[in-house]
Amino acid sequence: MDAFREAVVRVAVKAGYDAEAAREAVTVPKERDRGDLTLPCFRLGKPPHDVAPLPLPCSRLVTPPPEAGKRVAEASEADAGLASAEAAGPFVNFRLDRAGFTKRTLAAVGPDYGRARETRGSVVIDYGSPNIAKPLLFHHLRSAVIGQALCNLHRWSGYEVTGLNYLGDVGTAFGKLMVGIEKHGEAGDADTLNARYVEAARMCADDPALMDRAREWAKRLEDDDPEALRLWKRAREISLKGFAEVYDWLGIRHDVVDGEQMYVKRAAALADDLLDKGKARVSEGAVVLDASDEALGVLLLKKSDGATLYQTRDLAAAIDRWERFRFERMLYVTDIAQEHHFKQLFSGLSALGFEWAARCRHVIFGQVLMGGKRTATREGRGVLLHDVLEEGRRRALEVVEQKNPDLDDKERIARSVGAAAVIFSDVGYPVRKNINFDWEEILSFDGRTGPYLQYVHASASSILRKGEGSGDGDPGLLEHDLEWDLVRRIAEFPDAVARACEECEPSLLAGHLYELGREFRSYHTAGARDPGLRVLTEDSGLRAARLGLVGAVRQTLATGLTLLGIEPLDVM
Repeated sequence: MDAFREAVVRVAVKAGYDAEAAREAVTVPKERDRGDLTLPCFRLGKPPHDVAPLPLPCSRLVTPPPEAGKRVAEASEADAGLASAEAAGPFVNFRLDRAGFTKRTLAAVGPDYGRARETRGSVVIDYGSPNIAKPLLFHHLRSAVIGQALCNLHRWSGYEVTGLNYLGDVGTAFGKLMVGIEKHGEAGDADTLNARYVEAARMCADDPALMDRAREWAKRLEDDDPEALRLWKRAREISLKGFAEVYDWLGIRHDVVDGEQMYVKRAAALADDLLDKGKARVSEGAVVLDASDEALGVLLLKKSDGATLYQTRDLAAAIDRWERFRFERMLYVTDIAQEHHFKQLFSGLSALGFEWAARCRHVIFGQVLMGGKRTATREGRGVLLHDVLEEGRRRALEVVEQKNPDLDDKERIARSVGAAAVIFSDVGYPVRKNINFDWEEILSFDGRTGPYLQYVHASASSILRKGEGSGDGDPGLLEHDLEWDLVRRIAEFPDAVARACEECEPSLLAGHLYELGREFRSYHTAGARDPGLRVLTEDSGLRAARLGLVGAVRQTLATGLTLLGIEPLDVM
């Protein structure tokens, strides 16, 4: 699609307008019957040979947009893949040469379709980040799957990516766990560890003395007390083993596993150093840092008892990550409840003079709800993520057995379909949106779901098996409007990937795949009703061309689903 965008830009330049302004403006129209590409002329301004060029974008338009549109349309010629240009008020709608565009698009589709050619900088993505005192729970889902999708998208876009799991392995939560172990004994597995934590949290809430004991344990860990360290290491090992099983099921692959414990000493030293240099101050016995934005208040670096907080450790971790990775982007994938914390963190880094603070970004996601309510563990209402995945596998198996009872390897396919349903329920919609988890909706084979896209991919695979290949026909034979819709959607795939990466919004890619799947189903259905539109037609040349189109649809879906963290299935 980029080559044809550039053709539009050349037409605008020929009409006397600024290339960069046209390049930024040209887009795909939402109403596709208007054309294949459209150039809004609101910011083109006066042709540079008439007046000195204006800085762009510019609110003072010298040439009225409708006049600019007319000039651009008149400058267009039927070459460089553009078949026609029509002015419509302040817009110029271009239609592409279908045969040339189709040939170029389908020739580009392959295993690396949409992958950036240039190498870009380093990106660190902090996602997952559970506490070690308990197994992965349902509310950990969003950070894990959104973060993994962002890792995949950034790698595909040319970045060197470090996916980082930053464990919550110190603090009061650890102290409460130790209280539970003191009362009931050590845990040997993740389930028992979770039970210890839940019971201890209840006891600490009811007994201030036990809460004080939990704080003592947290401080002992910070001070490298041998017994606290032994219990901490054991709890960490049990938790990581439990995490691995669920992460493998979801396809989550972290490159680095860090934890707050590794920054306890550094955080304390950082607080003292900032105080000595006059960059921090003492307030009511505590050490605080004033944020660069006064409205955000202060960052509490060290409490009056000398203990550091997670804010201090996050500050030390950010500085360490810069020193290790020299990142272009540092993404923190957490829920909206952490918004103020990260505003303070980034403002604090700016106040300390770190210019790279501007490269840090909080990717905020909404809550995932079950039955309209958020789950939690401290009151014992925790829903294990493993149990959710197992329920998805069970329900998916029922659906698969109904639709295709003779299918081989049904258990593996059901496991994949269940995971796809769970993953797409998160990445398929805007990250800031609260998600209400509903099994019937997310497991539907007809709608904007992971199983639906897997089903479309399997349908395309089935057609290719029956046709014995993806075809090597003449793309110029693909003349029907339904075929043209598919070609255009395939051509827009690289742009969808790039936008999803740049905006840290996997749902942009998910939405694009859904539209591709929907259009393919329409094409397939039309072929079932009209023999002239069947892929496996008797005309060998047309058959080969259509198989080539189906192969391109399948490859595009496979690449897109993989980037979202979903397994493409060839049979269902």
